[in-house]
Amino acid sequence: MTTLLRQLALLLLFPALLSACGGGGGGGQGATVPVTTAPAPAPATPPVSNPLPTANSISLQSDQGDLIGQGKSYQYTPANARITVTASGNRLVVKVEGDEEWTGAFQTGGNATELKVGEYTSLPRFLESMDASQGGLTWWGNGRSCTSSTGWVAIDSVSYVNGQLAAIGLRFQRNCNGAAAALRGTVNYTVNDRSTAPLPGSAPGDSWRPPATVAASLGNYAYFESADGDYVGLGKTYLFDRRAAWLTVSGYGMPLDIRVTGDDVWAAEIRSPSAQLRLAPGYYPDVKGARFSNPVKGGMSWTAAGRGCAESTGWFAVDAVEYDASGTIKRLDLRFEQHCEGRAAPLRGAIHYDDTVPATGNPVAGTAAGSWRAPAAVQARSDNFMYVESDANEPLVHGVTGLETSGTAAFKVDNGNSNTLQVSVNGNQMWGLTFRMPARYGQIVPGSYDGVTKPPGDSVGLGALNVSAGHYGCDTEKGWVVVDNASYAAGKLVAVELRFEQQCASTSGLLHGHLRWRANVPDAFAGPAAVPDLFWRPTVALPAGSYVYLTSDRSDFIGIGEALYTPVDSALKVTEQNGKLHIDVKGDTAWSGTFETMRNAGTLLPGYYAGLTGSTMRPARGWFAWGGDGRGCNTASSGVVVDKAVYAGDQLIELQLRFEQHCENAPGASRGQVRWLASDTRQPAGPRTAVPTSLWRAPADALPAGGNYLYVTGAPGEPVTNGRTYLLTQQNARFNVSTAVSPLDPNAGFLSLQAESGAPDGGAFRVQFQTMRSIGQLQPGFYGHLLGFGSHNTAFGGLSANGLGIGCNQSIGWMVLDKVTYANGKPSAVHGRFEQYCDGRDAPLHGEFNWEG
Repeated sequence: MTTLLRQLALLLLFPALLSACGGGGGGGQGATVPVTTAPAPAPATPPVSNPLPTANSISLQSDQGDLIGQGKSYQYTPANARITVTASGNRLVVKVEGDEEWTGAFQTGGNATELKVGEYTSLPRFLESMDASQGGLTWWGNGRSCTSSTGWVAIDSVSYVNGQLAAIGLRFQRNCNGAAAALRGTVNYTVNDRSTAPLPGSAPGDSWRPPATVAASLGNYAYFESADGDYVGLGKTYLFDRRAAWLTVSGYGMPLDIRVTGDDVWAAEIRSPSAQLRLAPGYYPDVKGARFSNPVKGGMSWTAAGRGCAESTGWFAVDAVEYDASGTIKRLDLRFEQHCEGRAAPLRGAIHYDDTVPATGNPVAGTAAGSWRAPAAVQARSDNFMYVESDANEPLVHGVTGLETSGTAAFKVDNGNSNTLQVSVNGNQMWGLTFRMPARYGQIVPGSYDGVTKPPGDSVGLGALNVSAGHYGCDTEKGWVVVDNASYAAGKLVAVELRFEQQCASTSGLLHGHLRWRANVPDAFAGPAAVPDLFWRPTVALPAGSYVYLTSDRSDFIGIGEALYTPVDSALKVTEQNGKLHIDVKGDTAWSGTFETMRNAGTLLPGYYAGLTGSTMRPARGWFAWGGDGRGCNTASSGVVVDKAVYAGDQLIELQLRFEQHCENAPGASRGQVRWLASDTRQPAGPRTAVPTSLWRAPADALPAGGNYLYVTGAPGEPVTNGRTYLLTQQNARFNVSTAVSPLDPNAGFLSLQAESGAPDGGAFRVQFQTMRSIGQLQPGFYGHLLGFGSHNTAFGGLSANGLGIGCNQSIGWMVLDKVTYANGKPSAVHGRFEQYCDGRDAPLHGEFNWEG
């Protein structure tokens, strides 16, 4: 993830970093990081008895070079942002949720029990761990925060009613990380300002509408019109009505989820302004992505086939909407326009959804056996196919008409030389069919079979039928099957053609299907598509050699932001066989990914693989899943680009691959690039032989002159020792030391030291240490960035020190081996010292030990 030197620098700064971290300036534990530059100047205008604010407003002015405000100006009122102000004692917290998100905290310090008019200068960075006597200031947001700062606050007016803050006006300045550039701001707040953003109005007359012909679509429909340069729609036009896709709209109130499930999945998340509990007819302009939208404006995000926006802008118009008494949406007509990443090219679309027609409850009559056939154009095909037509109220696919062929699906037919036929068709839809002949037949025999019911269903000798779609099936109430052809060779079924009708219940619609299969017809899956120019690429410079680079949107469930892994700071493993690729990354975080090409490819083919799911392998498209750190997707929609795949014989020797994954088809995405070369045999560097002189040592007069001993001391708040000091020697404790092969990595050096006192309060401790994987034995030197043994990064090694029945869930630290002596190839004496921070605390555990085997 970083170079060893950078890891060392981070480690040496670890206590300061702990106190400096936490969501953006307010969290964390520990002392304030000192500022090396002069304090910010005092306010130019001293506070006076100004009138109390009569309206809520926030204004920010950022100098060029200011990290937080990025050199821009910002203005907020209740018309364009949600402003929340809370006071507790002498602390004020301000939260702004608009097109940007900000959080500010001001604490005046001293012995004041409430906020008072006055100047408060030389304020350090505010920390939540500060007590009320300390002053502090912070302002952060949009993923940007300071590790240190100084500034001032001037409270010009303030009022309380019955002990509660009623109004306040203040000014502030903050200089971040010692910079001269400043962020300045004003806060005006009164509890009497109850104004809100205006409700949505009518859409402009020239706002986009779909072509008039779209309204003639059958049933619910979704229409998408993508301009050249739009990434989500790839510059194409799409129309999905009841025959081509299943459209669902769900959500009690907000957010509203729209799903269009056809050959690919299109998905949207819609949020109304916070003042509305539900969508209302009207025009919603200037909306951004749904997960981090401006709450007073609403939000919208559209994705398709694994393609989505990291950032988006646009508008939507609700032409009609209806909810039932329970809050379930029953009808929606919506239009929209979305722009990805600030591009001019739009994706436009229209949704028509109507679930207001009640079920009649009247019986639906079936058709005469054999009276239905697939259209002539389908019957004329020469490959294998499965064609289905369903009524609107048919419960499996809800009116969809679908065709799967040898080019879109894998066909599997199993007869087992019996009278039962089992068929699976795995394509854009996964179909399953089981047909059992009447018991008097020993194999599949052409003919008409009326009155079939659910399996086993042969109580009256009529046969049984069950057809399922995806993970859904039903208990067939009635139906028919016509076997037009069944051919055997050497007692094995080699061809079959049949038609069927299935009705799940007497009041549900009919499902018709036509299957033709021949064993000698091969898969005809097309290869990957041409790579879209707009498919994600990293925007940062990446190193030569092998690496895995990951980045994620803020709302993505899987990712952790930005991370880079290489062979010198992580373990990278890439394996491939017959077009099935597996990627393992074991660094500070562990990741794994699986990618499989279409079934007939056999190798990784360069190109674009769109609409890959993470739950079901689609043989005509492939499969992809990425996860790590204990997180994975239940379902996902992904796109993969193989930029380069080089083989030597049948062995993959070079790979470059990019991916985008949307967990649960949500707006946020994980993205990554994998570059791997079999020739890259780099390994992590060994320990640093020039040990930093500033590292901790035990007091010399506290240690024995020789022999086995373990000295352990903890700072106040350190959990293993509870801030106490212990010295265990061979006179008062029993020592057990192992330098055998590590139980986790046979290629690394290993040390396990246990010391247990016989006295009730004498202590019992265990230290486990493993070197980086690139050295096979203990070597003198400095080992930095050691995570807890067992969950450590093998590029650096691992360390765990526990005792008195207490250990860390997570830890980081360092180890110095001052002396390692070998006899007959095995360690005979080791002297070392260590530091460990447990579970994010800033109180260290230190230890020094000596072992003379």
